[in-house]
Amino acid sequence: MTPIDDAVQTIKSWAPMLNRSQTPPSPMTNQPRPANKILTSLPADEFEQLRSKLRPVNFPIGEILYMPEQKIEYAYFVNRGVVSLLAALEDGATVEAGVIGPEGVAGIAVVLGASSTPNQSLTQSDVETSRISATDLVAEFRKGGKLRDLMLRFVHTMFTQVTQTAACNRLHTLDQRLARWLLMVQDRVNDRQFTLTQEFLSRMLGVRRAGVSVAANELRQTGLIDYRRGDIVILDRQGLEGVCCECYQIVKHEYDSYLQN
Repeated sequence: MTPIDDAVQTIKSWAPMLNRSQTPPSPMTNQPRPANKILTSLPADEFEQLRSKLRPVNFPIGEILYMPEQKIEYAYFVNRGVVSLLAALEDGATVEAGVIGPEGVAGIAVVLGASSTPNQSLTQSDVETSRISATDLVAEFRKGGKLRDLMLRFVHTMFTQVTQTAACNRLHTLDQRLARWLLMVQDRVNDRQFTLTQEFLSRMLGVRRAGVSVAANELRQTGLIDYRRGDIVILDRQGLEGVCCECYQIVKHEYDSYLQN
């Protein structure tokens, strides 16, 4: 067994299931547009061309959408919740490289010519999506129009997020990184309360659970969050932004502006 095989097996051991559905979902017909910001920003005629290719698919927390080097068969416009992009190492360790919420789409690598990814994609929360086959998405992308423009802008914002995360992980303290991560999750779930275990947090931040516990306790003792039994409540968002490093605002600015151009 190769090192990457070992990593894949380790990931599988703590993820509940691998992107499967009991019954094929029905296509969208007369339902309202999904809440995904790319889809809501499309002109009416472009969205109607896309509508029949979309399927509503929902996932519970901890579901794997993509495994490293797995062929990407579907892409997912996220309507609610958070999908985490994880870099998997040969020893089975993972660290978060980025997150995708209702501003974007998971599996976007297919429109750039890739058929797989070296990373893992995992749901950080209950997630509602609009699924499209990779073949259909590439075909729609090649038509040009607003969809192509928005997806390319989203790629740019993801590149900004990933590079800023790399800098943050190297240069900033754990409590700053945890504050940044909590703010990014809250932005995407649109709720001040969400479920996160210490094990999940340790994998997202690439540190031991003991380190996560210390950082979370520091934020709790200063009245910024409440944290118990896997549930986190943001009590003081402004204070949390004060603790956070500049990386959060840099990435947030890119996401706030990419749909406005």
